[in-house]
Amino acid sequence: MVNNIRSVLKGNLLTVLLLAAALGLARFLHQPLSQFPSMVDWKTISTLSGLILITTGIKESGLFYLAAYRISQKIDNERLLALFLVFLAAVLSMFLTNDIALFIVVPLTLTLQQIVKGDYSKIIIFEAIAVNAGSSLTPIGNPQNIFLWHQWGIPFFGFVREMLPLVAIMAGWLLAMVIICFPSRQIRAANNHSNAVDRGLFTVSAILLISFIYSIETGYETYFLPMVFLVMLVTRKDIFLKCDWGLILLFIAIFIDIDLICHLKPVNHLLAMLDFKDPRVLFLSGAFFSQAISNVPSSILLAKHSSNFEIIAYGVNIGGNGLLISSFANLIAMRFCHKKYKCLSFHIYSLPYFIITLVSCWYLLIQTGM
Repeated sequence: MVNNIRSVLKGNLLTVLLLAAALGLARFLHQPLSQFPSMVDWKTISTLSGLILITTGIKESGLFYLAAYRISQKIDNERLLALFLVFLAAVLSMFLTNDIALFIVVPLTLTLQQIVKGDYSKIIIFEAIAVNAGSSLTPIGNPQNIFLWHQWGIPFFGFVREMLPLVAIMAGWLLAMVIICFPSRQIRAANNHSNAVDRGLFTVSAILLISFIYSIETGYETYFLPMVFLVMLVTRKDIFLKCDWGLILLFIAIFIDIDLICHLKPVNHLLAMLDFKDPRVLFLSGAFFSQAISNVPSSILLAKHSSNFEIIAYGVNIGGNGLLISSFANLIAMRFCHKKYKCLSFHIYSLPYFIITLVSCWYLLIQTGM
């Protein structure tokens, strides 16, 4: 019993620390615990719950194993494999949002890891970077873009046109880093056969995924979620036990902590000191605020102080990389990764990418006079 509790705590150490921080902040700010539920974005939580359940169903169907096995037969070079998976994640994130792209590509990568018998943690890290970069292009690519898009009613292709220079910079540096960080060495599949696919489970899961994505785009995911749970309960109730529900608790803790941090007087004093009318200040605020409270709350916060959606979007999208907390996509990706010192490994690649793209984008802003 003690060993089981210790194992759960070890696997959810970040969640435990964030909940402890929330209790400490609430006591310091004299905020009653009864206010905690109102601090959580339950729409995001319901979306994540549905995605976790559906993608776990697809994973358990064996489709990822079959797809991974066929990929391993076609690509026998580590650098080419990394380029394929990383840019697949980036492209999917443009249209399916960054978290959905990760729920599709990361399990595929983990299955490839089993087949090729290698450590693909580094690829998963680059997939997290890739979805932050790729999702920046479209107004439906990530939560902060969706918010900014609806906030000012910007035309879809107008938004894409404004974000294109930013994404070109991010994609160029991503390509360079993948080429540098992954050797061009041969890889071999350890297995010569693929597992059987549960076609019924895959069909149900695929239909649910497409329907759920549509419900997200139309804003009805909260109402569609009970149907997802009911169908999966009838089809394969054992899937519920295989889901990573600890990720949901982690996100709830993050929402509470972020809300409490924004109530701190030093934070409010800092906001009062900054001149958000200056595009350079606005841009850097978006990038660096994202490192502290993540990019979605940062975009909401800055939208209260400025109507310059393009500069806000540039700042918070650049800020999605860097520290682990800067984007929810980073947390999702690292939740899949079971490598020791995974957070250290993540920052070894993510922080340099953040600095390089920040400096490059800053130069672009100065040159074009945005």
